[in-house]
Amino acid sequence: MTQTSTHAPDTTASRPPRPPGRGRRHDDANRAGPGPLARLGPRLDARSVTALARLGPLVTFLRWASLAVGVALVPTTGEAGSPVMIGAVLVLLANTIFRTVRPLRLQPATWRAEAMLLLDLAIAVLMITFTGNWSSPLILTPLPTVILAAYGWGYREGLATAALTGATIGLVDALSGVSEDALRTGILASVVVLLAALVGGFTHQLWLEAERRQQETLDQVTRMSIANDLLHALHDVVQTLPSSLDLSDVVSSAQETFRELVDSTVAVVIVPEDASDLWRVELAEGARMPATLLPDELPLTLKHALATTGVVRVNDLTPGTHAACGSETRSVLATALRAHDRVVGLVSIEHREPDAYTEEDASLIAGLASSLALAVDNARWFSRLRTLGAEAERARIARDLHDNVAQSLAYVGFELDRLASVHGDDPDLKNLQGVVRGVVADLRETLYQLRATVSENQDLVDIASDYITRWSARTGVNADFAPHTGGRRVPLQVEQELWRILQESLTNVERHADASHAWVSWRIGDGRAQLEVRDDGRGMNTDAVSRERYGLVGIRERADAVGAQVTLVSEPDHGTTVLVELEVAE
Repeated sequence: MTQTSTHAPDTTASRPPRPPGRGRRHDDANRAGPGPLARLGPRLDARSVTALARLGPLVTFLRWASLAVGVALVPTTGEAGSPVMIGAVLVLLANTIFRTVRPLRLQPATWRAEAMLLLDLAIAVLMITFTGNWSSPLILTPLPTVILAAYGWGYREGLATAALTGATIGLVDALSGVSEDALRTGILASVVVLLAALVGGFTHQLWLEAERRQQETLDQVTRMSIANDLLHALHDVVQTLPSSLDLSDVVSSAQETFRELVDSTVAVVIVPEDASDLWRVELAEGARMPATLLPDELPLTLKHALATTGVVRVNDLTPGTHAACGSETRSVLATALRAHDRVVGLVSIEHREPDAYTEEDASLIAGLASSLALAVDNARWFSRLRTLGAEAERARIARDLHDNVAQSLAYVGFELDRLASVHGDDPDLKNLQGVVRGVVADLRETLYQLRATVSENQDLVDIASDYITRWSARTGVNADFAPHTGGRRVPLQVEQELWRILQESLTNVERHADASHAWVSWRIGDGRAQLEVRDDGRGMNTDAVSRERYGLVGIRERADAVGAQVTLVSEPDHGTTVLVELEVAE
C-alpha cells in the first residue's frame, strides 16, 4: 500500500481589526511615568485628569485669597515692617505667581509630582514658622495645597499633607515655647487644615463614583452601539446569503462537486458532534454506514486524515480490512475539513479500482476542502443560531394555540355540554365529551410547557421546581429536585437551553423509561455547571441508541448551541443518566 499527503492551502482567517480606542481607554491617562518615577498611586482616566485641570483655576483663586487674607492680617501683628515678615510675604507672592503660571499637575501620579506638591507645601509651612507659627497671619496659605492633594489623590494624601503641616508647625512651637493663646489658635488652625483635607478627599470620592457610573453608562452605550453595528452588518450579510444554509444542502452540493471533479464509487462526509464524542455521518453514497460513529470506529484512512494536514491518498488498499468506508474500496482520497484551526468534518472519496487517483486528483480535493470546510462550519453555526432563536417561535406558537385552537376546543366543549343536556345519556356523546376534555387537558399542558421559560426574574431553580412537581403529579413518577447553585446563575440564553434540555430529558423518562423514580440535580461551582437527570427505569443499550439517533438528538443540538457536553450513561435494567456539563465564569 502506498500513500502520499498533499498539503491543503492555508485557510487561516485573519482577525478583525480592533475598533479604534477600545482597549486603550486608560493607557495614556494612567501611565505613571517610566522607570523609578512610577509609583503605586491613584490612577485616573482621561476625564478625571480633565476634571483636575478644571480645578486649577479654583486652586489659583484659593492661593490668592489665602495670601490676601494673610497680607491683610499682617498689620495686626505689630511686625508689619520687619524684614522677616516682608520677606515671607514676598516669597509667598512669588510662589503664588509661579503656580498661577505653572499650576501643579498631579496626573500622571509620580514621585516627581508628589515631590513638587511637598515643595509647595514646605514653602508655605516655612514662611509660617518664620512669622510666628500658629499665630502667623499667613496660617491659611497651606490650605490650597492640602485641598489639591486630597482632591487629586484622595483621603490618604490629603490627610498626610494636613498632618505634615500641623506636625511641622507644632514641632517648631514646642521647641520655641508657646503661650496658651497660641496653643488654642494652633489647635483651631489644625482643625481647619484637617477639615480642608477631609472635604477634598470626600469630593475626590464623589467624583470617582460619578466617573465610575458615567463610565458604566458609556460602556453600555458603546456595547449597544457595537451590537447595533453588528445587527446592521448581519442584515447586510443575510441579503447575500444563499437561499439555504442547512448542512444537508451543503453536503448535497459537495456531493455534486465530487462527482464532477473525480470518479468515485463511494463518497462519505462525516461531521463531529461537539456535544458528545460521536461523529455523525451526513453523506454515505455507495457505502453502508451507521448514523453515528465513535472515534475508535472511524476507518483507518479517516483516522490518518484526522492526524494529517492535507489529503491522504491510498493507491492499493486491501479490501475487507475496514480501513476505508466502502467494503470493496481499493483507492482512497481522504482529508479533514479544517476551519479556524478546528476540524469540522472528514471527507473520504473512494474507488473500487486500485491506482484510481493521481496527485492532480488529490490537489483538486485539497482545493475543494478549504471552501467546503468553511461552508460546513457556516452551516453548523447557522444551526446553532437557529436553535437559540427558536424560543421566540415557541412563544408565537403558544399564542396561536391559545388564541385559535384552545378557544375553538372550548367552544366545542360548551356545545357538547349543551347537546348532552338535550339528548340525555347518549353514550357516544359522553365518549366524545371525554375525548375533548382529554385534548383540552393535553393542550393546556402543552401551552404550559411552551410558555414556561427562564427570565431575569425567574431562574432555572424556580421554574424547574414547579415543573418537576407538575410532571410528577401528571405521570405518577416520583421526582426529586436538588439545586446546588448558591444563588448563582449562568447566562440567560444558556440557562434557557438547559431548561429545555431538562424538559426533553423528563419527557424521555416519561415515554421510554418505565421508571418509578427520577432525580434531577442542578449544580454551579468550581467553574462548571452541571445538569443531571437520572431515573431507575429499564435503561438502554447506549451504542444502539446513539446509532439510531433516538431520543437525544434535540438534547445534543441544544447542548451544542451553548457549548455544553452531553454524557449518556445507561445499561439495560439499570436506569439512565443524562449529564450536561459546561464551563462557566467564576
